Amino acid sequence: MTDEEKDPRARRPPRAALGALSGLLGAFGALAVAELAASAVRPEAGPVVAVGGAAIDRAPAAVKDWAIRHFGTDDKLVLQVGILAVLAVVAVVLGALAARLGRAAAAVLVLAAFGLFGTVGALAATGRPDSTGYPDALPSALGALFGTLLLHTLLTHLRPTTTGTGPATGRRGVSDPATGPLDRPAPAAGPRGESGPVTGPRADPSPATGPGAEPGPATGPLDRPAPAAGPRGGREPVTGPGAEPGPATGPQDQPTPVTGPQGELGLATGSQAGPSSATGRQADPSSASGRHSEATGDFDRRGFVRTAVAAAVVSASAGVVGRSLNGSSGEDAVASRRRLTLPAPGSPARPVPARAGLRVPGISPFHTPNTGFYRVDTALVVPKVDATAWRLRIHGKGVRRPVVHSFGDLLRRELIERDITLTCVSNEVGGPYVGNARWIGVRLADLLAEAGVRPPSRGGPADQLVARSVDGMTLGTPVEDVLDGRDAMLAVGMNGEPLPFAHGFPVRMLVPGLYGYVSACKWIEDIELTTFDSYDPYWVERGWARRAPVKTQSRIDTPKPFARPKAGPVMVAGVAWAQHRGIDKVEVRVDDGPWQEARLAAEDSRDTWRQWSFPWQAAKGPHTLTVRATDRTGRVQTERRTRTIPDGASGRHSVVVTVD
Repeated sequence: MTDEEKDPRARRPPRAALGALSGLLGAFGALAVAELAASAVRPEAGPVVAVGGAAIDRAPAAVKDWAIRHFGTDDKLVLQVGILAVLAVVAVVLGALAARLGRAAAAVLVLAAFGLFGTVGALAATGRPDSTGYPDALPSALGALFGTLLLHTLLTHLRPTTTGTGPATGRRGVSDPATGPLDRPAPAAGPRGESGPVTGPRADPSPATGPGAEPGPATGPLDRPAPAAGPRGGREPVTGPGAEPGPATGPQDQPTPVTGPQGELGLATGSQAGPSSATGRQADPSSASGRHSEATGDFDRRGFVRTAVAAAVVSASAGVVGRSLNGSSGEDAVASRRRLTLPAPGSPARPVPARAGLRVPGISPFHTPNTGFYRVDTALVVPKVDATAWRLRIHGKGVRRPVVHSFGDLLRRELIERDITLTCVSNEVGGPYVGNARWIGVRLADLLAEAGVRPPSRGGPADQLVARSVDGMTLGTPVEDVLDGRDAMLAVGMNGEPLPFAHGFPVRMLVPGLYGYVSACKWIEDIELTTFDSYDPYWVERGWARRAPVKTQSRIDTPKPFARPKAGPVMVAGVAWAQHRGIDKVEVRVDDGPWQEARLAAEDSRDTWRQWSFPWQAAKGPHTLTVRATDRTGRVQTERRTRTIPDGASGRHSVVVTVD
């Protein structure tokens, strides 16, 4: 026989593995309940979102730059998956360790672990810039409480069962595992060492008889005493004054000889029982009931499985309901956007020149579709703001009195429509975080002038405009740049439709010529006029530059890196940008050859990128293609390579191809 056939418990999972599973279920239940509770507070109060946001806030600029460079717009998903993975590992270790500890130690460990979980989540939620206060701590606290109770319950089922009692000992330390919780001591030996009867599992023991012995208690109808052994081992009824003779053993209660102190044989009876006791050191007691095996290290398997399945079902249901409610929490915002029809702009954009878009396969389109426009921000949950309830407050230095505008107020003003290219400061040389769109909005300079704001060049006390988002983000913009005549705006539309939620609905700010982190505040709700000396916004606190004009850059869109074009004519093409200065020239170099001027597409405006193309007569073999641009001021794109921190990347984009 194999070990598993000899011991069925060998096929069962070790208790540590089931403890690890219990830890996972506890963590899953905690997160699910927290998600459900967050639907009653606000989605951003959930522990994963709150801890993720806190991690983003506290991550060094180099870490943030590394994440965007390696994961792109999936960086938020990677962060959340990473948080869940860490929680899973901690939960597995916690459950496996707690299953090995005693009851009290395990309870303390579980309570401490989930208490830490709840504390970290609560502190992260209440410490966010957009926190609503103590209610944000409730999801993490409730999740931690549920996880603690669930894991404690599962671990209880993994404890060894104790349904049987410990063995009763006789005068010589003889063990009798057949006794139950209420069993009385075994009968004493007769005058010559004969042992009295041992009854079945439900019987009360009857004392042995002898001269002068008092009769024992009467037995019930189903548990009568067996006859005691005679002087030579024969069966004799129990006698005594007034005693009634006991019945003989039935066919299923055959007497079992046991050795008395002097070698006489006594009888042990019980319903289908084997030996119930023996004396001397050679005794081999066995269990008298199936329950006794559970007291030898087994656990409540059925209870564990029932609890685990119920916990998984309840947790999954809570998570699904919570996620559904969180997803529907912005229904009013969705409805307000759906009902919105943008007014015709009072100052429409000029038609895009016919030759502004080149018909070259692989080149970026002149207008970037909304679905393909890059998104780089710190919001793990995209804010959904009801346009009918939205308000913008303008206040601070140089403002005659604070002004509050509603969304309707903006739509009733003259709207302007402009093509503007946006660039993220995290865009590496040749990177994807740049896009061109047609925006509709209100001139920001007009709103500020009506509030009494003047630029520093005309004696205004404020040189920095701090824009605040509904999610607590702060961006700082030079007041001089906003008021110098460029088309800075509060945008309400993008490519002919209301702003998508991911791009700032209902209102975002745009200032051509500046990187997004100092100019393009999404979900804006507050504008404060202040100074650079008195306030550092979010990214400046993390080491980025206060002033960040877009650097002159160019990119090769086709051929792609490591492409294998055929020998002969190959069209090299891409885009170049220098917002608010404009592109004057683009040049291409093959390997270490001379710079050759590319053909520029027609310019739409100096605030948009410009397409270019270069026909190349490709020869077989590996080649390196490099591009550089010259802006309208005569500045040539620098060759010096720098990283994105602190004010944007610089250098020239190149691709390596092999011509077949």
